[in-house]
Amino acid sequence: MNFMVGKKISAVSRKSNTTTHEMLGVMTKGDTQICFFDTPGLISKRDRRPDVKVRVESAWGSLNLYDMLIVIVDVHRHLTKPDSRVTRLVMNLGKEEQQKQKRVLCMNKIDLVEAKKDLLKVADQFKDLPGYERYFMISGLRGSGIKDLTQYMMEQAVKKPWDEDPTVMSEDMMKNISLEVVREKMLHHIHQEIPYVIDHRLMNWNELKDGSLRIEQHFITTKQSQRQILVGKKGSKIGRIGMEANEELRSLFKREVHLILLVRVGRVNIR
Repeated sequence: MNFMVGKKISAVSRKSNTTTHEMLGVMTKGDTQICFFDTPGLISKRDRRPDVKVRVESAWGSLNLYDMLIVIVDVHRHLTKPDSRVTRLVMNLGKEEQQKQKRVLCMNKIDLVEAKKDLLKVADQFKDLPGYERYFMISGLRGSGIKDLTQYMMEQAVKKPWDEDPTVMSEDMMKNISLEVVREKMLHHIHQEIPYVIDHRLMNWNELKDGSLRIEQHFITTKQSQRQILVGKKGSKIGRIGMEANEELRSLFKREVHLILLVRVGRVNIR
């Protein structure tokens, strides 16, 4: 989605469960507009952690809401660390043809697969499922195959008013992007399980007289030890996260950004 929209909308990380809530991305080309809704991943329902349960319900609840469902599979992981649960999920989603929704299967990260025969093997595994209208081999990082996927989606567009202004990034979208950018940097620098047990909130958003933005976000941990890890020695970790995020937000928003990050111990609310 980030590649097609042309800007950072959703956080990208090597860690699983990076996406924690639905994100909107908009691609407008000529007289056609495509709205993407990036949902949390379809995690096993057996995981009983409250935060995971909320994400699972959100993801499953979104499946039939939109005109097209794009199921994305990490083809490299499927080949190197096959998971029967993933295979079963792809199979189940493609078992029956859909009356009101087109379903597409995208095999992502093909840039990490050296042997073409391996890609063909995966394609053959899923090729006869009637529920998937089309199959695409793509690289979200490199852009391979994205042109064909984009063209296909443009061809499926129906005539109706656009949902979003293509020339203006709404304030709500900017707020969500600011959270995603900070979360991405945090996931990159914090390698323990801490990212999954903290509450990350936007506390303040002000446009100043000079046109710059003052953004205040808080990380709320349940333990002092978690706070210490996130803050780092003499504030080194949270300082690095803030500096990198601030630089990226300035580039995305094309204006000066004053990003303030605070880490405190308190009660975590699962949303």
